[in-house]
Parts: sequence; C-alpha cells; structure tokens
Amino acid sequence: MAGLSDLKASFLQLLQKREVTVQQVTELYNSLQGLDADKKSILEQAFRDVTRDSMVKDKGSYSSYVSLSIQSAEKGVCLHTLPFILLGDVLDSVTLEQCKQVFTFMESQVHVWVAPAFYSAGKHLLLRMCNDILRRLSRSQNTVFCGQIQLFLVNLFPLSEKSALNLMSHFNLDNVTQYSKRASDKEDYPIDYNLYSKLWSLQDFFRLPVQCYSADKWKTFTESLTDVMEAFASYKLEDTSGSRKQKEALPPAVIDDSHYFAKYLTSERLMHLQLGDNHFRRHFLIQILVIFDYLTTEVKFKAANHVLSDAQQKWVQETTAKVYQLLEETPPNGPVFTAHVKHTLERERNWVSWKNDGCPSFIPDTATTLSVRGRKRQAGDLVSTPLQAKKLDLGNEELSRLWNLNPDNLKACKAENRVYVPELSSFFEEALEQFDPEAQIEDEYKLVNKPNFTWRALRLLSRRSTHFFQGTQATTKTLPDYLTAVIQQTAKDTTS
Repeated sequence: MAGLSDLKASFLQLLQKREVTVQQVTELYNSLQGLDADKKSILEQAFRDVTRDSMVKDKGSYSSYVSLSIQSAEKGVCLHTLPFILLGDVLDSVTLEQCKQVFTFMESQVHVWVAPAFYSAGKHLLLRMCNDILRRLSRSQNTVFCGQIQLFLVNLFPLSEKSALNLMSHFNLDNVTQYSKRASDKEDYPIDYNLYSKLWSLQDFFRLPVQCYSADKWKTFTESLTDVMEAFASYKLEDTSGSRKQKEALPPAVIDDSHYFAKYLTSERLMHLQLGDNHFRRHFLIQILVIFDYLTTEVKFKAANHVLSDAQQKWVQETTAKVYQLLEETPPNGPVFTAHVKHTLERERNWVSWKNDGCPSFIPDTATTLSVRGRKRQAGDLVSTPLQAKKLDLGNEELSRLWNLNPDNLKACKAENRVYVPELSSFFEEALEQFDPEAQIEDEYKLVNKPNFTWRALRLLSRRSTHFFQGTQATTKTLPDYLTAVIQQTAKDTTS
C-alpha cells in the first residue's frame, strides 16, 4: 500500500504544478515502477482529485485538466474514459448557469469525442451526462439550452444509434393537462363552459391516441372535436402582422414576431383570447393532424384490433381536409405554413416506416470492411468485399465502369447484343455481287483480294460452312481462287 501511496503523491505533485505538459506526465509515468493497470488507476484518481480541488479555487481551470487528460489518453498513460469522468465530476459540482459554460467546452471538443478510441469509450458517458443536465433543466424556462444539448447529441451519434429511439412506441402518459372540471358559478365568462371542457378534454386523446379505437371514446372524441372545429371556423382571425406603422413606432428590441409556449394555460378567463390567437389555433390544429396520422398509419406495435372502420376513416379524411383549410386561413402566411406542415408529416411517415422495418442503418458499417480488430486488410478482402457488393474497382475509372456494366460478366457475354458472328448470306452478299461479270469489277478491287476480308471470311467459313474443308483431291492455286469457289458453293447451298 505504501508503494501505491507514493505513486499517487508523485502524480499529485506533478499535476498541481502550473502549466504541466503531457510530456512531463508521460515521463513521470514511465519512470515510476509498478504495473500499468495500477499506475493508470492511480493517475486517474490524481486527475479527479486535482480537478475537484480546482473547482473550489478556480472554476475555469477544469478545462486545462480535461485537455491534459485527453492528451495523456492519446499517449496511452491513462484510459480514454478519463476525460468523460472528469467532465461528469465537474457537471455534478456546478450550478445550471455554470453548466452552460462546461457544455460549451464539451461542444468545442466534439472533434475529439468522435475519434474512434474516445467515441467507443465515452459515448455512453456523454449520453448520461447530457441526460442528467436535461433532467435538471426546465423545458419551459431553459428551452434554448435544452435544444443545444439535443443538437449536440444529434451531431455526436449516428442515425443508426438506437439509444434515443422510442422503439416500442410508448406514449408520454406523464403529460397530463389540468383544467377546471366544472363550471365556475362566481363569474360570468364570455365562453361557454361546455366548449371549454371539450377543447381541453381532447388533450387526453392527444396524449393517448389508442383511446380512439374504443367505440364510446371515439364518439366522445368526434363530438368534442367537431364542436371545437366549428368554434374555430366561426372565429375569423385577422392578419395583424402587416401593421407596419405600429412596428415603426417601436424600438427594434421590442419587435419580436416569434412566440413560444411550452404549455398553454387552461384558465376559463383566457378561453376567449385563445380562440382568437393564431399561434394557439395552429398548435391545436397540428395536434389534430398528428393524431389522425397515428390513427390511420400502420405502426408495428399497434394491437391487432387498433384499426379504424371504413366509416371512421372517411370521417378522418373529411375532417383532415377541414383542418388544412383552417390552417390555410390562419394568418400570417397560412398557405406557406400549411405546406410546411404537410411536408413535415410526410417525413414523419417515412420515420414510422423506418421503425416498422426494425430501424435499419442508413450508413453501412465501414469499420468491418476497413479493418477487423485493427488488422491490415488482406488481398482477399480487397477482392471479396467489392464482389459481395457486385462492384469491382480496377483502379481506373473507365475500366471500372466498363467492367461493372453488368454484375455477371459471364452472363453478359451470352447476351444477344454481344453476338458478333454475322450470317453467311449477309457477310458474302457484296462479294457475290462482285463475281457477276455485269458488275465490271476489276480483280484488284474485289473483296476476295483484300487481306482484311479474306482473314475474316476464313474465320467465318470455318465456323459456319462445311465447304471450308475441301477434299484432298481439290486443288487451288491462290487464296482468292479458293475463297471464290467456297463462297459460290456456300451461296448455292443457302439459296437451294
């Protein structure tokens, strides 16, 4: 135990110095006696101790220790998980406001996290850290920071990563909307309580759409939704975005056309204002389209009886058209906004189909094709891998293109368009015409006296004509005379 204590003391003494370099850490690591596993474990604990102490004295010095741990891991004197462990310790000891600064540092090192050695060692630790921060944040008050974390995870993990997928299509049943269950008798509100109750009761169907497959629940859903849609149609909204004079009178800092509501208030006093609010209407109409998409789309984990009847599907289709019409009538830029909604829902259907197919990877796993446990690719791999993909790289773009015109080259050679042996009649047609005395073709210009023609003619006759092989009694003086005799005999057989 004394030896291990001495090791830790040596590492602590070095790390506590200012501007310590990775070379110094490496030299000390190599100079100390002991097993590599023990030295790495002790160095890791020393890093954690000095990082923890630095958070008390100077909360910004953690970044230098994390950077040093990254360099040390690259040198092989510590594990690749150490930088993630240090960041986890830091995040556990700072406030939410300070978490933003730490997370900004994490984003700046994303090129390190995606490196193979660090990614395989720390991807789950990074995911756990991000989820811990999200649990501490408020979705309504820290929306920007929450979005920043989500974008970081999207950029870090590939599309094929299933850790963030809702594979079983579970619903968020914790999202319960509270509203008044009975009409208030103290004040006279401008909106009928019956309409108020129907509008907010629909949130329970949006939260758990499978209720609509029940006959009694379906009746409640359709009646409430019909009344709410009629109320929206009766409240015509005006486009107030064009009040240029009012905007010109305000300072630029006051003008803000964007609004965000994490969750709308459900007070009866606000109901008449919400019916006239274009943002509120758009949120509600999009919720309707989303639940309709779920009810009519095939989802892998739906029960067998979760299917709409023909009459129900017809009602959904008709109501969908009304929803899109209300969206187009909702200012500002109703038609443009509606087109974006349709496009988004279409993309969502593609994701549903992807999940139904078992979430196949969009990008092939190149790790197995480039190396197997770090070994160098063998010559057989270079050939077998392209052959399995039915494509071969010959090292030349044009040769590769020609070779890969057909995945099966032997089959391609037998294709009809590759039959190059002509018919006897067509090939010797011109030569036969030249034999006619009326053609008045001099011997030196006849085809049988041209070497190119005679060579091709002999090859063709050897394959197609029985007269190519003459008996031993037959005698010819020259090759043109021989071809003339054979061509004429072949022509007689063909015409007879």
